[in-house]
Amino acid sequence: MEFEMFLQAIGEYTGIDLAKYKRTQMERRIRSLMRSQGLTDYREYLLIIKKDAGSLNRFLEHLTINVSEFFRNPPQWEILKETILPEILKRDNPPKIWSAGCAAGEEPYSLAMLMRRLAPEINKPLILATDIDEHILIKAGSGVYKERSVANVPSNLIKKYFVQKGDSYHIKEEIKKMVIFKEHDLLKDPFHRNFDLILCRNVLIYFTRETRKELYKRFHDALRPQGGILFTGSTEQIFKASKIGMEAVASFFYKRVF
Repeated sequence: MEFEMFLQAIGEYTGIDLAKYKRTQMERRIRSLMRSQGLTDYREYLLIIKKDAGSLNRFLEHLTINVSEFFRNPPQWEILKETILPEILKRDNPPKIWSAGCAAGEEPYSLAMLMRRLAPEINKPLILATDIDEHILIKAGSGVYKERSVANVPSNLIKKYFVQKGDSYHIKEEIKKMVIFKEHDLLKDPFHRNFDLILCRNVLIYFTRETRKELYKRFHDALRPQGGILFTGSTEQIFKASKIGMEAVASFFYKRVF
């Protein structure tokens, strides 16, 4: 009962509907964070969060699971580069793209590097990158990463699109200017329409089944009719995609068909 009261109070305070997240994962993550601070009482933790902005920020960062990497799951990015993006560019140039749940920016910047190679003539903001965590968006906008973060980036792309300064790697302005970062809550904020490509990877796995179904339908509606593509994570296969007007065109790529 205490945990339910805590979720309700946090939801009212932050505006985040935690009831739509998987209960067991959410409770495990919150308890782990509390233990790291020597806390066991939900009421006490709630008071601390409300009194201390630093504690609130730590809670939100822990909750939103800001884990990403450049070119995560390389075989899927190869499909994107060789098949999906060329088809999109034949139809719409420049295309309209959304990276939803972008965390620290590795995903939209990876996409920007691909787009720079495939369509070098495009010289305006191209990718909308959103996340619920305003603090991680500030980090993403800086475009600065430690060496471990770029470990999987091909060496030719590091040389072409990064500048090394000490032990940090700074993304060049030509890539940064292709991405616009904005705060957005997938659960309550409206979705724009007519996207040629939406990337939402390793985000929906943290939501309940019903919430996932609702979000997949909303992503469908946000895609360009008859051709918009949704790129999901490796654990986020859409079963019976045809029921929501989509079809699989490759592993973890789904096209809106009506």
